[in-house]
Amino acid sequence: MKEIGIVLLILMTAGICMAEVPYLIGNWTGSQNTYVAENGSYKLLENESTSLVITEQKDRLFTGYVTYPSDGKVIVENLAGAIGLDNKTYYVAESNEGYDFGTIISDDEIEHIYLADGENGRIVINRLYRVKE
Repeated sequence: MKEIGIVLLILMTAGICMAEVPYLIGNWTGSQNTYVAENGSYKLLENESTSLVITEQKDRLFTGYVTYPSDGKVIVENLAGAIGLDNKTYYVAESNEGYDFGTIISDDEIEHIYLADGENGRIVINRLYRVKE
């Protein structure tokens, strides 16, 4: 009986260690809601479109770029990120400024939250969906 318990424990542990890293390469698009610093307070901007393109992934590391509206312009910014050990959360550093924290909801849906502080501070919540090709 004791041997069965040990075998089950080994199998469960192996399953946890062998969890498949999510595949993020591709185009993701959706909408964002934002609070943007403006004249000492924050202004709400809703339902603006945004996209995320993951161009390369090596295990839990990935790189790509994000495209979003800002002050009437379309900004394209490079980024690099890492998927957490839980295979559900990820963390991103953007090339110009700010950081992103994300949750992988499913193979085709993620929540992507951007943070920047200071004079140009903002908080953005993106709900993004994989573009099927």
